[in-house]
Parts: sequence; C-alpha cells; structure tokens
Amino acid sequence: MTLRAALGEHSVNSTSKQSNIYDVARLAKVSHQTVSRVLNNSTSIRPETKSRVLSAMESLGYRPNQSARALASSKTKMLGILASDTHYSGPASMVHFMEIAARAEGFFVMTCGIDPGNQTSVKEGIEHLLKLGIEGLAVVTPHLEAVAEVRRQVSGIPVVTLDSMHQMDDLAVSVDNFAGGASATQHLIDLGHRNIVHVSGPLNWFESSARAAGYSSTMLNANLSPEIINGDWSLQAGYRIGKKLDINRRDITAVFLANDRMAIGLLHSMRERGVEVPSRLSVVGFDDLEEAEYCWPPLTTVRQDFRELGARAMKLLLDELSGNHLKKLDRIVPNLVVRASTGSAATL
Repeated sequence: MTLRAALGEHSVNSTSKQSNIYDVARLAKVSHQTVSRVLNNSTSIRPETKSRVLSAMESLGYRPNQSARALASSKTKMLGILASDTHYSGPASMVHFMEIAARAEGFFVMTCGIDPGNQTSVKEGIEHLLKLGIEGLAVVTPHLEAVAEVRRQVSGIPVVTLDSMHQMDDLAVSVDNFAGGASATQHLIDLGHRNIVHVSGPLNWFESSARAAGYSSTMLNANLSPEIINGDWSLQAGYRIGKKLDINRRDITAVFLANDRMAIGLLHSMRERGVEVPSRLSVVGFDDLEEAEYCWPPLTTVRQDFRELGARAMKLLLDELSGNHLKKLDRIVPNLVVRASTGSAATL
C-alpha cells in the first residue's frame, strides 16, 4: 500500500488549514530537519527517505514557504522596480524589458507604481518593496525629488536609476539627452534654419531639462537665440501649442519638440492651419515611437532604444548583486533619424 493510500485522510482536499513542514515530517515519519534537507536538495538524504518526504508533500498539497526560506537565506530572488509615468511608452517599455532581462537570470520582478510628485506615495512605494525582501531596486522615475527620496530611504541593497543623469547616481543608466537635444538642433541649423523654437517636456523631468539644455547650448554656439515653450509630453500639448504658435510674426521656420507625441500633435495642428511641413515649417521630435514613421509627413526624430535601456539597467543591477562591479555609469547616445518632416530653410 502506498504512503498516500495509507494516509489518504491527510490529502490536500481534507485538510482544513495550509500544511506546514511539521505536517510533512509527521506524515513521512521523519524529523522536520530531514524535510528541510530534502527541500534544499541535500545529497546526504537516502533516496527512499527523500521519496517518502516528496510523497508526503504531494499528499498534503504542501508548498514551501518561499518567504520563510528567503528570510533564512537572505536570498529572495526578487527585484523591485519603482516606476512612475508608465502611461507613457518610454517608462512602460523600460519596465517591460527589465522584467524580461531579470527573468532570464532567474529573478522575479515586483513593480510598484508611484506618483513622483507626492512624497507620501513615493515613501509608501519604497516601503512596500522593501517589505517584500527585494535584493535590488531599479528606479524608473526621472524626477529629482523621487530619486532623492530613494537615496534617503534605501540602504543595504544596490539601487540603479534610469534617466537620472542630473544626479550622477552611483548606479545609473541613461540616454544622453543633452547630446540628443544638440543633434536635433544642429540638424535644423545645418539645413539653414535660424529661428528654431523648442517645445520642452515638464520642467521637473530630467530628460526635459537635459534636452532643452542641448538645444540652448547648440543655438548659442551658433550665435542664435533660444526660445523655449513649456509642454507636458502629451499629444494635446503639441496640438495646442501648434494652434497658438505665431510662425509668421516671428518668422519661425523650425520646431524641435522634446518628444514624438507632442510633435505628432503639432503636425496635426499644422495640417488644420494649412501650414505645409516641411516646406514652410520643419519639425523634429524625440523618442522614435513606432507611430513616428507612419504619421504624415514621417517624423524626423531622435531615437532612444528603450529595450537597450531596460536591459542595460538590469544587467548593471545584477552585476552589482553578483559582485561584478564592472561599471557604475552607463550612458547611451541616441541617434538622429531623418525623415520627411524636415527640409532646407533655403526653400522658404
């Protein structure tokens, strides 16, 4: 008669509470230390004893308490991601590709969404992830205040930040947004444009300030006057700014927008106004979203590789956990992708 048949009354269907290691030990007629050694794949356990313990586990429907085992070993194989603004494609894509990279190395990822402008939300998100016993933390929120709060609260585990180069964090991966803003602006200058307006992202975003700085620096180096209009990353902001932009009075011939969504919104407003792009106004975006190639005209933009950003950030974190301190700072230079939305100012 099998162990399960002999002790069928202990099957998972008849138990009134979740079985524990002591229940397994009683059923298999071994010590709880022996059960623990079976769980940890000890080579000192005789095959017949191991078989009895495994049969008892199956009969009881026992599942090891991973949290308890993690407390004993200090290894949870869990990583945390503190993320905001994931309704935008950039942060959402980075989180997605970080999860893929973590799973490839045997780690599970717990993601906690926060409102970076709400200090309570940030604190609660950090506390929640730490209570789960995460071994490392990735911060996907390009907000100065939120990153500073992480630095104040988190110690004892490695922390990697994405797109927070403004702080020059110990572990950081970022697109070189300054270089991206400079290359977009220089492209327009090389086409003969002199009156170039920049539509920035929100003022409290690292990417926004860095792209605006790249634009301003390049304009000043060419003895041109920068002009910045504040946006908010949205299609609606680009559309609204495009409707109000007085391109005739100020003889504006080009606009560099801090992301593709605003650029697409502005293109739509230009079509409604009857302003031809690029023969009357050249337009450049930033991100190279999938939609950029298929809007009309196809959008010239600065490409940042969200897959590469997420994968590199996770590699940096996992290298730190494994003791391979090969790199602290990883900066990716974005590429200008020239399409039909920009043209020579000489045709005006």
